[in-house]
Amino acid sequence: MRFSVILVLMLLFFSCNEEFKVEDKLSLEHKLSGKWIAKAFDGELHETWKLDSDGWMLQEGYYIESSDTSYSARTRIEKVNNEIILFSVIKNSTPKIFQSKEHNESKMVFENMDYKNPYQVVYEFIDDNNYRRTIKGFESDSLVTYVFDFIKRN
Repeated sequence: MRFSVILVLMLLFFSCNEEFKVEDKLSLEHKLSGKWIAKAFDGELHETWKLDSDGWMLQEGYYIESSDTSYSARTRIEKVNNEIILFSVIKNSTPKIFQSKEHNESKMVFENMDYKNPYQVVYEFIDDNNYRRTIKGFESDSLVTYVFDFIKRN
């Protein structure tokens, strides 16, 4: 009896200590997980990407200029039905939804032509420590393109 109780306790202890691995449903964790920084305008963009408990990529980011945080956002990349979707919520702004138009090992292109700015967001995976995000849109009826080169910080 004593042996059985010890055996059950050991099984419970080891099973509780076993880490639960979430499935990376889009194979993006190895490309995006971690802390990133990019020069932007007169400041810096800071982002942290992680795999959420549902297996989708979640980003929290902010922009700092002269020690002032003037922008913060949350982004999520997930699959809805058979479409890969980018959800972006910028603080004090209307949430935006973009659909993937291209998705391969080195690049993801998201678009929503219902928006003027931005209407396109492109992620290019350069290597394990660098990715580029390009944002295109119209400002005052002129096409603008912003390119941010991110470097991994962890």
